[in-house]
Amino acid sequence: MRKLAAVMVFAGAVGVAAVVTADAASDSARAELARERRRVTADVRALSDTSHRLEGALAALSSASRSVAEAASRAEGADELARREEALSLAEQEVRGLLERRRTIADRIVERRRTIAALEADLSGKRTADALTGRWSILQDPGEQKGVFRMSLDGTIVSGEYTLEGGYSGSLRGTLVNDRLRLERVDSKLGFSTIYYGRVAREGASIAGTWEATTFGGGAPGAGRWRAVRDEEKEEAP
Repeated sequence: MRKLAAVMVFAGAVGVAAVVTADAASDSARAELARERRRVTADVRALSDTSHRLEGALAALSSASRSVAEAASRAEGADELARREEALSLAEQEVRGLLERRRTIADRIVERRRTIAALEADLSGKRTADALTGRWSILQDPGEQKGVFRMSLDGTIVSGEYTLEGGYSGSLRGTLVNDRLRLERVDSKLGFSTIYYGRVAREGASIAGTWEATTFGGGAPGAGRWRAVRDEEKEEAP
């Protein structure tokens, strides 16, 4: 009877631990869902603002183009024509920059909405296969900086830790939606320093993508590319 009681107590403790772990994972998913909803709201506002600015820039480009044509047809002096050409060039640069910014924001909104859908599915109990948990060797460019990411996937929520050449270490947090990975790197000294975007290969053995810094200064690169390969976990000798 004592053995049976001990087994029952142990089983009950395991059950409680599982419930606590599941609740913690759900809390993380709900917190990330709230953050993603705030982010997509901010991105929608930014898209609207950029679209409005783009309309003005396109109008300025059209006006500058007409101005050059008029100067050429009236045989304006070389200096005047050069000045108008310079204004046209600046208008073109403004339009190109706003088009690129608009495209980037629109792509980000698409990814955020996918993340929101996956988080909602996660909270409803529909979980995706784990293609991420484990140890990864990474290479970050520019500079060919090497390091190790240890990541764990719980539904769509990613957590982990990292070390990088140069004495950098800290924690990782983020999401995996289908094969799209978004990681935030929180350095033990620098704080929230980098965002990684990546795509996990179909076989789950590699990741490739881009990164961008959230802190600037010191002449360090502000963005680049990164890739990772899964390491085979080796059992320690007894």
